[in-house]
Amino acid sequence: MKFGPAAVAALWWITAQAATGLVPDEILVKYRDGGSFAGAAGRSIGHGVRVESVGLSATARSSKRARNDALQRRLATLRADPRVEYAEPNWYGQFAALPTPVTAPNDPKFSSQDWLDKVGARQAWAIAEGRGVTVAVVDSGVDMSHPDLRDNLLPGFDFGDNDGDPQDQHGHGTRVAAVVAALRDNALGGSGLAAKAKVLPVKINPNSSGTFTSAAVAESIYYAVQKGARVINLSLEIDNDTETVKNAVDHAVAAGVIVVAAAGNQGIEVSFPATLSNVIAVASSTADDAIAMHSRNGPEVAIAAPGENIRSAKLGGGFDDVGQSGTSFAAPAVSAAVAALVEVEPRFDRAHIVARLNATGQPLIGETRYKRLDIGRLLLDQLPELRPRSTVLNAATDSLQVDFRLPQHMGPVDLYATVLTPFGEFALTADGGWRDVARQGYRPLLSGYASPAEQTGILFGSGGLFPALRLAGLPAGAYRWRIAQVDASRGALIGPVVESPFTLK
Repeated sequence: MKFGPAAVAALWWITAQAATGLVPDEILVKYRDGGSFAGAAGRSIGHGVRVESVGLSATARSSKRARNDALQRRLATLRADPRVEYAEPNWYGQFAALPTPVTAPNDPKFSSQDWLDKVGARQAWAIAEGRGVTVAVVDSGVDMSHPDLRDNLLPGFDFGDNDGDPQDQHGHGTRVAAVVAALRDNALGGSGLAAKAKVLPVKINPNSSGTFTSAAVAESIYYAVQKGARVINLSLEIDNDTETVKNAVDHAVAAGVIVVAAAGNQGIEVSFPATLSNVIAVASSTADDAIAMHSRNGPEVAIAAPGENIRSAKLGGGFDDVGQSGTSFAAPAVSAAVAALVEVEPRFDRAHIVARLNATGQPLIGETRYKRLDIGRLLLDQLPELRPRSTVLNAATDSLQVDFRLPQHMGPVDLYATVLTPFGEFALTADGGWRDVARQGYRPLLSGYASPAEQTGILFGSGGLFPALRLAGLPAGAYRWRIAQVDASRGALIGPVVESPFTLK
């Protein structure tokens, strides 16, 4: 299996951004008694330490191996000189292991959207934002010209007025849509939780009315399926159970669509259609992780999400100064999380998604049947990891032992593992061999991986897939394990490449 063009481009870009271990033409030198070699090019960084240039020839600069050889020769010369207390490469460093959360976006209302950090949005944004996923918002329509939404809106339909213009005249649907996919980092308004997803606006109410019919809801669900929605958000309540809407939901689920529904407000029992067993019913939680007073609750609820004082996009442009509350705004947070998860693992059905939501969610006060959404942990849990048991090793005496964790995947997924060293990147192959990536390219460690549950074990070490790695002879410096997962059917990279650093001394 080879990488598809998108995966190759992504891996090349990430590799290009990564430090290669050491600065190729610099050495840190400390001379005894504060001395130095006459004519040595460099600069002092204080405390008797100088950064000195290796003085590479034009030929050496053109080859990584030649640069490394020249540096090692110069190090050997310096270390043999009695005037030198020590000499060592000028190592690059790095922050990380798992993807670093993105910085706060420049959207002016982001600071008032406390719920985003509550659910781990910035950690999630480093992994997935629903790219390539369509979320149908079956609601009062959407403000089609809203500057914080319009670039993420698809053409939709108005079943309330039976025309092709789903322009919101009420405001509810615009707020719901912005929770899902308001543009991020565009210096306008606030941020959506899945800002790379597309919203299919489907209007169900006539004009600006606050009521609608179950017939319009059913028509909208069938329409959303026809238009390729992967997620349908129902931030609505219907007064009684209806076979017509149930059949429409059954049709959507049979087509592989995930249906998310608000549990309802100002009552005790969960409202229809959130009572249906094949939807994801969402309750509303408070900033203190309790179930909100306005939220309905019951055994049908699958997950909770923040639903109090939610500031979102306003009809006619702009963003709320005063937040609104309700399960209507908790449900789209879950729809956004599902969109991001589907981007990473498109084969998950409702049962798998509900299990992952609760396995990675945060506990609620007084409620043990389900958790509160944590999209950061949800997506982190879908990334593979390689974990060196020690991050600082002595090359002369230690061996490298590495554990692994592979996420649940419905497959097939190809897994690639490499080590980024001071002298190049090398790919681990299924037979325990190594390939120089620069000369031979990437080769999967494991092809066609699929597992209904997370897998953990030992990659290198006693009882592992391979014996512990002997390190004798390897140069000191910064090393990094890198693991990537590629959708075998599409040849596309799934999530970011995950790095685990370790150091040889």
